[in-house]
Amino acid sequence: MATNKNAQIRYQALDRCLSNWGKRFYIEDLVDACNEALYNFNGIVKDGEGVKKRQVQADLYFLESEEGYKMDIERIRDGHRVYYRYTQRGASINNQPLNQDEIDLLHDALMLLKRFQGVPQFDWLDDVENCLYSTSKLGDNIKSIVSFQHNPYLKGMINFYKPVFDAIVNKRVIEIVYHPFGKEVRTVTVSPYYLKQYNNRWFLIAKRNDFKCLSNFAIDRIENLKETSKIFEPLDNEFDIDEYFSDVVGVSVTQESPLDIVLKVNNSALGYIVTKPLHESQSYNPKRLKDGNWEITLKAQDNYELRSLIRSFGEQIEVVAPESLRLKMKATAEKLSEIYK
Repeated sequence: MATNKNAQIRYQALDRCLSNWGKRFYIEDLVDACNEALYNFNGIVKDGEGVKKRQVQADLYFLESEEGYKMDIERIRDGHRVYYRYTQRGASINNQPLNQDEIDLLHDALMLLKRFQGVPQFDWLDDVENCLYSTSKLGDNIKSIVSFQHNPYLKGMINFYKPVFDAIVNKRVIEIVYHPFGKEVRTVTVSPYYLKQYNNRWFLIAKRNDFKCLSNFAIDRIENLKETSKIFEPLDNEFDIDEYFSDVVGVSVTQESPLDIVLKVNNSALGYIVTKPLHESQSYNPKRLKDGNWEITLKAQDNYELRSLIRSFGEQIEVVAPESLRLKMKATAEKLSEIYK
């Protein structure tokens, strides 16, 4: 179905005329109605640029077609002239059910919007979804044609994303019961600033009352949360969150300076890394080495996420420098070797 804005304006203008059985609309009247609608929407129309009779006739055929709205239009002779109207009184393109293509597109748009479920401004999504599923074919067994990365099974996301979001917007200090991996549960009081997604998980960036630097807390590791009456500590006006994360992969920012990292990459991984860089600082043009591999450089802090990302490529990537990072990667490889000996 046509999606051109001006075409939709013409279809709506024709629809109003054809559904009005109280007046006879000849082809000239339909042309005038389309031009008036376009003028009201777009403003001044230059001479010679208005809708012509041939365009309106093509629009009428589209309204009748299988690819269009499948409307029944009568052409009633009145002497030497012909006037147009819908065969059935009260018919309108706005009363037509959605076709399958529209249903599929609507379904996938809804799936995309549902990624915002739990965010205060998107509470209306539940009502929209219920309405669409109960009044259309959207509830039928329709296969989605688009898939988005989303993990609805992360513990804590449903319960705590929204209150964390509210606390950030309203600048409220919150007390969270937090359970880090492999450590004891702890209760911390923080001023919340920012939500960041990495590797299909959401993290709260906040400042603990007993810390000078920022910390990150995985939303799915929060076990309880409540607002407090303590005074919110705002960030400095000059603080730039994008700059704060510019030297890291992931969300773990250290106090260490970024490293000049040199990687040896084989042919199998090169295409992937070039099209999806490991970090924004990654060198644009890989350097071909004598052994047939490629050298790629980047500048980033040494943190868990960086090492985990490099390890995910296995033997396809070797850390050449700096020595400190190479030794850490070597130690991990040796432990793996012991496991799989």
